[in-house]
Amino acid sequence: MSSNQRLQAPLLSALLACGALTAVNSAQAHQVWLENAGGQARLHFGEFNENLRETSPGRLDQFKGVPALEQQRAGAAAQRVEGQLAKDAFVYTTTGTPDTLFAAASYPLIDRSKRNLPAMVWQPSARWVASLAQPVAPTAPLDLVPTGKPGQLKVVYKGAPLPKAKVQLAAPSGWTREAEAGEDGTVTFVTPWKGQYVAEVKHSDKTPGEVQGEKYGEASYVTTLTFVLADGMASPALPEPPKAH
Repeated sequence: MSSNQRLQAPLLSALLACGALTAVNSAQAHQVWLENAGGQARLHFGEFNENLRETSPGRLDQFKGVPALEQQRAGAAAQRVEGQLAKDAFVYTTTGTPDTLFAAASYPLIDRSKRNLPAMVWQPSARWVASLAQPVAPTAPLDLVPTGKPGQLKVVYKGAPLPKAKVQLAAPSGWTREAEAGEDGTVTFVTPWKGQYVAEVKHSDKTPGEVQGEKYGEASYVTTLTFVLADGMASPALPEPPKAH
């Protein structure tokens, strides 16, 4: 190996590691969220407040298959709904008038060995509710659910309230606001506009574990809650989607 090649090798390794880190951070910066209208639910991957929806072919194909949708109505057993991959979402046909929908997407284990870190599992999930007026029982490891009180949401991790969790709410216009959960895991937001809102919470757990036979050293969760308000002021439109490069 020439002296020039010896100088280039560490630089190349650093660039590759940087590229891997960028890909990991980019995925974690994203969220999945559910929209439901006209008997069709859509699970999007991207950034709701930026009106960014990843597509297929593209980053939407990075998930391990099509996530199943769980449909729930009050007083009835939960129903599993299979979906399919479309251009900019996973799509599902819903029946009746569900009170809540939930989907957890499976993402490949993230290799961080180039930074001498254990593998990480990234677990994005999404919930949609028909109304904030009805409390919803949490079912996901990291869940964000309405309490039944106006504008109040609750963060729950593995069945217990998660104090100090940061919850971000994106309004129909893409405007965002953040609140910190109290000791009981609750946050309260003012929602002045009518239209669709998406709330998001993240949590990292460095307890080692195993998923589908693969070991990891850290679990990173991101969960969203979508709800639509029929009353309120008219909201400005979402921003124009980012232009493709």
